[in-house]
Amino acid sequence: MSGKPRAARHGGVRAPDEGFSFDAKAGGELGDPDRWADSGGASTAWAKLAAALRLGLGLALVIGTSVSVAYSVRHYALTSPRFSLREVNLQGGKRVSPEQARDQAGVTLGTNVFALDTAACERKLLENPWIVQARVTRDLPRALRIEIKEREPAALAVFAERLYLVTAEGEPFKELSPGDPADFPLITGASVDGISRDRARELDRVREGLEVLALYGRVPLSKTQPAQEVHLADSGDVVLTAGKEGITFELGRDGYRRKLLMGEQVVSEMRRKGRAPGIVFLDNTAHPERVVVRMR
Repeated sequence: MSGKPRAARHGGVRAPDEGFSFDAKAGGELGDPDRWADSGGASTAWAKLAAALRLGLGLALVIGTSVSVAYSVRHYALTSPRFSLREVNLQGGKRVSPEQARDQAGVTLGTNVFALDTAACERKLLENPWIVQARVTRDLPRALRIEIKEREPAALAVFAERLYLVTAEGEPFKELSPGDPADFPLITGASVDGISRDRARELDRVREGLEVLALYGRVPLSKTQPAQEVHLADSGDVVLTAGKEGITFELGRDGYRRKLLMGEQVVSEMRRKGRAPGIVFLDNTAHPERVVVRMR
């Protein structure tokens, strides 16, 4: 044979390249670290979501069970005969009886104790002029406790020809009604017109009359000649009448304690002499040490 021999016959076959190269621009599959990172993050996110869902379902179950139990307990408390009101106990009542307090509070025996609005009961009790403080509490299972503080009258005051009970603080809180205590000294001279014009000033005058009564109550003479009336003159002067004989003490203004002690000395001296004083004048502002007595 002639001609050139073929290169394939004499040349070796080239082996394939077993090396591995990664072209970042073209993008790889097995060696892409971002791809593996994304895959791991998604798995973590799904795990967290699943955990949150399990927690939410658990909380929903707990809340639902709690609501159901609370509803059942409430229904039982409001319907069970075990909590039917059988007794109302009153504490602190002198003028107000247990029956009156119960009616005033709007409470009916047999009512479920949990159905009672204790705050509303307290508000109703305070509508009674005798009651200054009120507290209503449940005494389970079948009782209600009412605690009240009553106003204490210290005198009677005349307003527009009507008698009112007055506290020691000078508050006229109730018009005198049949059955009310009436064995109190009388304060006169205050007026409804004065209260409408200047309530604070007029009540201050009433308090001044109460102060005179309190001071006279500390004088020994008051035990045998109890106070009957304190008159508040428009001029500001104060006149005290005491005893069944109606001894009158013209006190003027201020210095009542000293004047009352002087008046007691004069009356005691006159009685030792067998004489009955009618009016004792203790209102001499120019000479306060002087006392003038008008006999009966």
